[in-house]
Amino acid sequence: MKKFLLLVLSIVIIIFAFYYYSYYSSETKNDLQTENSQQAVSLKPKVIINDNEIFVDLAKTAEELSKGLSGREKLNDDEGMLFLFGSKSYQTFWMKDMLIPIDIIWISDDMIVDISKNVPQPVPGTAQYQLPIYSPTKPVNYVLEVNAGFSDKYGIKIGDTVDISNIK
Repeated sequence: MKKFLLLVLSIVIIIFAFYYYSYYSSETKNDLQTENSQQAVSLKPKVIINDNEIFVDLAKTAEELSKGLSGREKLNDDEGMLFLFGSKSYQTFWMKDMLIPIDIIWISDDMIVDISKNVPQPVPGTAQYQLPIYSPTKPVNYVLEVNAGFSDKYGIKIGDTVDISNIK
């Protein structure tokens, strides 16, 4: 009888240890995934406007400049895309293949010179020639795309200074 109880107790301890290890390792894995995700965002380049940090993907190559946020289904509130142009000019943007509405913040050196607010994504099936073209009122060398309503939510306006000193 003692051997039977010892066997049952051993099996219970093994099962308990297995479940404990499984639970602990999944919690640790989830914590690590969350930490890694937060670290990945904090390693992204950032733009600062009025003490608001915006972690950005950079568009520098012709392909990146052309694609922009097209096809992106979601953008976190503190995320955006910064377009880097070599020299100032009247850049033009359209919403081809965009799935989310955005604010387009037009930047000359380190100052906001124009904002196109709440630019809607096109209705599916809209012909390319029917898509509106958006451009600034002054030449720019940077363009920042963020979620629609971002400018109003954070009080961002023409004349505000933009800190892009950590981006080259």
